[in-house]
Amino acid sequence: MKSKILICLLFACLINNAAEAQSQLYRTAIGLNAGYNYGITLKHYLNAKNMIEGIANFNYGPGLTVLYEFNNRHPFDVDELDWYYGAGAHAKFINAGRANVFYNDLGTHINIGLDAILGLEYTLKQIPLNIGINAKPELNFTADNLLWFDGAITVRYVLK
Repeated sequence: MKSKILICLLFACLINNAAEAQSQLYRTAIGLNAGYNYGITLKHYLNAKNMIEGIANFNYGPGLTVLYEFNNRHPFDVDELDWYYGAGAHAKFINAGRANVFYNDLGTHINIGLDAILGLEYTLKQIPLNIGINAKPELNFTADNLLWFDGAITVRYVLK
């Protein structure tokens, strides 16, 4: 009896995972983050509702933002359209000698802080392409500019 219950539970889990995998439009996508902190973005679905996104920035020096995001499907009854929100953290290395908006001097700094994100993305079915727009406010702990509002347009190649 225990083995039959275990088999039924495993079968139910497999069906649930298959249904979740089909409800998302892609598994992994990589592309460009065209905002003030421009760079490369990589987004990966952990399951149908949860994603992780990494953004490598290059504006005033190398930086990395990592976000945990929650996916919401089909706003406005459009199948290929998703909206998402989430939070994470960033670390940016500001190069000396470059004018920047985060510090009052031109020295070398490390900018560490928290991020939030709210975005909308559309995934084309005909070609492996994902296009999105987002708003990403930042709370900087080590910068002269405590609050910063960033946003971006993203274009990603869907790896599936």
